[in-house]
Amino acid sequence: MHSAGDSDPTGDFINPLGHPLLVSDFYAQGMVSAAVNAHYGSEPAVQVEYAPYGQATGLCAAVATTAYQNEGLSLQPCSTPGTTVFIIDFADAPTARPYFPIVNASATDFAHPFTMTIHGNPADKPFPQVTLQHMHGNPADVPDNQLWNTGFGPAN
Repeated sequence: MHSAGDSDPTGDFINPLGHPLLVSDFYAQGMVSAAVNAHYGSEPAVQVEYAPYGQATGLCAAVATTAYQNEGLSLQPCSTPGTTVFIIDFADAPTARPYFPIVNASATDFAHPFTMTIHGNPADKPFPQVTLQHMHGNPADVPDNQLWNTGFGPAN
């Protein structure tokens, strides 16, 4: 969303575990529900911790409560079950990979789960809002503003 750097910590996020885990691993840790595990257990999932200037805070990109339509992402304690885990939903990805939806693990609606949705183009608007909205058109026609990819910033 924002270039990582030494002078502006707004884009400094890390995966505190260093790599994705399976949803079933998060279930074993008590971080996702049995229903989420039953639906997404073999999919990878991550937490995304805010780490300004590389310093871990224990706060993750998350939602404050069980996801609802248009809820904005905020920083919440990484130890909060469900709301701080995000599923890399390859099952609903269009065939034009490497893009994929990212589903919040507080999901209860698996047909149209709450998916990270960006409002605006980061190239035109430095800090576009990211909210959770019901996934549309899955799996073949998920809109571009609900599809994501990975990128790697500079190593510290």
